[in-house]
Amino acid sequence: MERKVRIWEQKKASLFISGCFKMRIALCDWDRKFVETVKNMIYIYAEHFRIDIVADCYDSGETLTSSGINYNMIFLGYRLNGINGMKTAENIRRSNSDTAIIFVSEYTDFVFEAFKVTPYRFLIKPLSRNTLFETLNDYFKRYGTDYPLWLRCGEDTVCLNTNEIYFLEADNKHCFVHLKGEILSCNRTMARVFGVLPKNHFSKINRAFVVNLNFVEKYNNEQIFLKNGQSIHISRNYLKAFKDEYRRFSNPREP
Repeated sequence: MERKVRIWEQKKASLFISGCFKMRIALCDWDRKFVETVKNMIYIYAEHFRIDIVADCYDSGETLTSSGINYNMIFLGYRLNGINGMKTAENIRRSNSDTAIIFVSEYTDFVFEAFKVTPYRFLIKPLSRNTLFETLNDYFKRYGTDYPLWLRCGEDTVCLNTNEIYFLEADNKHCFVHLKGEILSCNRTMARVFGVLPKNHFSKINRAFVVNLNFVEKYNNEQIFLKNGQSIHISRNYLKAFKDEYRRFSNPREP
């Protein structure tokens, strides 16, 4: 593939790895069997969509709020050991306005009261796998699974977001990180950089390239066409895996 490489500030970049991002989810309900069932379904979802998720279980609101963890998402029952789910949600909102609170309960009398804590969803027990998966799908479509990534350029540290990366290109023991209108030369291998990217929407299409599925416009059995007008060869050995990953990621409807 023909390209012109422009190094950001003409400096070699190195990947700064401070640990991979993980989606943190809390499950809080008095019914431990229910909590474990939902936890198992979440891990099935995580494995299927290749998303790093850690799910923690609680049976009381006090234990949850005293954990000190800012969860991305909380599945919260109304009936808990100790204070109820509504009071727990109010306590959570005092310190965290961003976490997605999802009430899961057989009780519906507090639905309108729940609006005070701006819940993301209100689901009814028993919770089916389809309902859980639809809820997680909607969340990730809205908020995505991207996160900050730090690239060290000489003495400087360049802060990016993974959603800015169009594709990676191997260059022996280094790699090029292709952004919109910028190409960084990173002194880590492509495999090293690929290892810290969101697993659900970055796909390896040959030995030398990894693409961001968000920027795929179309493909055939030989080429991947990106939304920035570039095309990249796809190896026959990677074609089936790419198709499976792209279908899983995009969840398309076909006539």
